[in-house]
Amino acid sequence: MIHTVGITNQVELNYPAPLKGELLSCMDAAKRIGFDGVEIHMRNPLVEDSHMLADAAAERGLRITTIGTGMACYADGHYMTNPDLAARKEAEKVLNSFFYAGQVCGAKAIMFGLMKGPLPDSKKRDEQKKILYEALLPVVDTAEKTGVDLTIEAINRFQSSFLWSTDETLEFVNRFQSDRVTIHLDVFHMNIEDDGFYKNIMKCGKKLGHFHFTDNDRCYPGHSRMNFKEIYDALYDVGYAPDGIASHEYDPVPDGITACTRGLTYLKMIEREFKR
Repeated sequence: MIHTVGITNQVELNYPAPLKGELLSCMDAAKRIGFDGVEIHMRNPLVEDSHMLADAAAERGLRITTIGTGMACYADGHYMTNPDLAARKEAEKVLNSFFYAGQVCGAKAIMFGLMKGPLPDSKKRDEQKKILYEALLPVVDTAEKTGVDLTIEAINRFQSSFLWSTDETLEFVNRFQSDRVTIHLDVFHMNIEDDGFYKNIMKCGKKLGHFHFTDNDRCYPGHSRMNFKEIYDALYDVGYAPDGIASHEYDPVPDGITACTRGLTYLKMIEREFKR
């Protein structure tokens, strides 16, 4: 699989990107550890030099596989269901800018999760999904135009207001009837919301667009008790492996370099058992 690691220059935020600091230094560390690429978690692509980042990754023999949007909500409060129309349009502008950055960087997908926003009233869950669907339609047009996927993450109920499970998120993804809209699964969230890994990965089929690896305690794979053999079995059977992106997103415990080195070593050991 293509192993990529989450990096961010927003070091002051409690965000599960293993490598934090100046982005070029993070790329250097990713290359030394042995990753194939980096997943950049940006606060706002309008203030980043996408051309410079693309050139820097290429110089190091790395791919920029994906770009995360969570900090646009987490740090700056942008979300696509904002009841204030002007604020919602601003969020749309920021989200669209991620796709143009992704196009420059050669990214496969833009990850979307926290930017869906809060759920003001739990009784209006379906109504909120309708608002989100309509708000994302122009963004899907941008995805089609740029050739960069919108991959929508299933995030657990303790960190997100809706779109928790694989079933709920997949149903929402399928509303768009676009090959550019996929589902993004994360081991940590699946462990909370789903009744097993194998069958839920399999039901995604070709709609599985991105996959985050972490252990059940949000540390590097192999740190705790997650059954990665079952997960890999499903990823091969569904056709995501061996060419899909294995993205490393977890807490930098005991530190980023150690966590990434151990996590990458562990997953590659698992992969060697799944040569098919």
